[in-house]
Amino acid sequence: MGRMRFLKESIVYYSMRVFGFFIRYLPVSIALWIGKGIGMFAYYFDIKHKSRAYSNLKIAFSGSKSPNEIKQITKRLFKNYGQNLIELFRMPLLTPVKFDRVVTVEGKEHVTESLKQGKGAIILAMHFGSWELASLSCAMLGHPYKMFVKPQKRHSKLDDLLNSYRACGGSVLLSRGSGTRDFVRSLKNNEVIGMVVDQGGRDGVLVPFFDRQATMSVGAIRMGLKLGVPICFSAIIRENGSHHKMIIHEPLVLENTGDMEADVIASLKKVTKIMEHYVNKYPAEYMWFYKIWKYSNEANISVLSDGKTGHLRQSQCIARMTEKALAERSIKATTQIIPVIFKSRFKARLFSVLSVLSHPFVYQGRLESLKWFLTAESFQRVATMKANFVISCGSSIAGVNNLLSRDSSAKSIVILKPGLLNYGRFDLVVLPQHDEPKRKKGKNLFAITYAAPNLVMEEYLKEQSQALLNQYSHLKDNLRAKIGLFIGGDGKTVFLSDRQIKVLIRQVKEVLTEINMDILITTSRRTPARIEQRLFKEFKKHPNCPLLILANRENVSEAVGGILGLSDIVVVSGDSLSMVSEAASSGKSTIVFSPQMKAKVLKGGNKHRAFAERLNAQGFVLSSSVNDLGQSIYNVAKGKIQTKKINDDEIILEAVRKVI
Repeated sequence: MGRMRFLKESIVYYSMRVFGFFIRYLPVSIALWIGKGIGMFAYYFDIKHKSRAYSNLKIAFSGSKSPNEIKQITKRLFKNYGQNLIELFRMPLLTPVKFDRVVTVEGKEHVTESLKQGKGAIILAMHFGSWELASLSCAMLGHPYKMFVKPQKRHSKLDDLLNSYRACGGSVLLSRGSGTRDFVRSLKNNEVIGMVVDQGGRDGVLVPFFDRQATMSVGAIRMGLKLGVPICFSAIIRENGSHHKMIIHEPLVLENTGDMEADVIASLKKVTKIMEHYVNKYPAEYMWFYKIWKYSNEANISVLSDGKTGHLRQSQCIARMTEKALAERSIKATTQIIPVIFKSRFKARLFSVLSVLSHPFVYQGRLESLKWFLTAESFQRVATMKANFVISCGSSIAGVNNLLSRDSSAKSIVILKPGLLNYGRFDLVVLPQHDEPKRKKGKNLFAITYAAPNLVMEEYLKEQSQALLNQYSHLKDNLRAKIGLFIGGDGKTVFLSDRQIKVLIRQVKEVLTEINMDILITTSRRTPARIEQRLFKEFKKHPNCPLLILANRENVSEAVGGILGLSDIVVVSGDSLSMVSEAASSGKSTIVFSPQMKAKVLKGGNKHRAFAERLNAQGFVLSSSVNDLGQSIYNVAKGKIQTKKINDDEIILEAVRKVI
């Protein structure tokens, strides 16, 4: 293995030497033209670095630039990088006389004045513009110059070649691994040292960079604070073709309160402000290819919403678990909800089909295509989002999740079957057990839960109960045990018939009298008006019904959570998998009555009934027909039958940990 690596490195090394020899004999204009070509070749074929650069640019500029502008900046970045590479190979040609034709230096007097203090000087730079040429520029300022470099142990021959170019202007290279002795000695000799501040890595200090914490190198700032060494920030900018302008700032005014760590951070913030100034002005000049925010202690979670409350709650549950998993790593997560609204049902279906036909390879940089499918406001929201994780529930927006996560190089999490899309398109698929696929061996990550993910937990129930009590204060004085009744409505394959509701009302009234309990009732948005009218007529003035909320007449956001929290027994119609899941996760004894199937039966049977029956077999709910509902409530109330609480949180949390 070592011999093969040595052989590969040798081939690359001698190829680079030959290429450099060839480039140095070409006119500069032709050489730079070749550099642009190399850059464009890399743009189309180096998918890894293109993806990283584009996603970094999105984090920095998605709020101020359109997706198309970010794409064009990425393309110019690769062209610039190709030219920078050519200029690196041509550095041995630059004599002091030729150098003046290539680089104009502004602010060299700041270095001269700094050296008069006799403490040396540090020129602090970032990976911006032709930074290798900038190092050569510093070496030709007429002062003894040394540059700190990071040894590349895995590619020692190539590292030696690069260092030979760096040293051709007379600069002396100092290795980062050599410690601070040579560093301090050089400063005492009143020499100039070049250092870079970005790419702080694991050992750097976190400071804001484009509104997100990034690690920056602190060596220069610490030396400036300890030894009083003047630090001049510099940047090099390509002006026209082969000509550059190098700007050297006057020495930084460092914060020096005596608290070293606080002073380092405060001083670094001043540096990053200068960096942001140049990057904002010349975004294609910065080297966006590395993981700038890799060690950040912040993360963004984008929850896509298709407008269905049940789907949103499931997504919010996964977001909550993701926040918890990130918090275990001392990362603070911010969750935003982004509505995905298609212009029409036809365009929603068309997008789903196109998502299947399009290869993920071409997704990044294609965000503008969503303009044709989404409303203007919805497109604006998705185009400006900054995400490390994209979460969605339901097949209608699975394709949007796939595109947005690829575009942002974010982790994608989808709940329920993603429609026509293959499971392998996503980093994590969360499925209730009744939807569990027949999986082949592979890297696909699944979280198979007992029920649909939901927000129901002890704290949630307490908050929602209190909110409901505050709105309906008369419930506070009611000390009788309570039944929570949740009535759904019509679905694609099931519905609640008038006969069922009639039987339900009769049985509930009879059992309320027999066991002396109260009932709290709420309907859903899908509940037909005729059923709401019937419930209103039968229960509005019923002495054992202190609360009746008709969802289509009044919007009470805490109705579901509040009633779940206040009830001792929960009765829910089986037409909503989400509602059944929430009830079974509440820890309350749960009874599910089956709705009726529509005449057109889909292959595979009734998933709603199968879901309830499976949970019944596992002891999480009591599945009942509406005809036996009264007896089921009686048996639960008398303690003859008990149900267990579903807790899928640990299953989900463990899966999310693996994704992170």
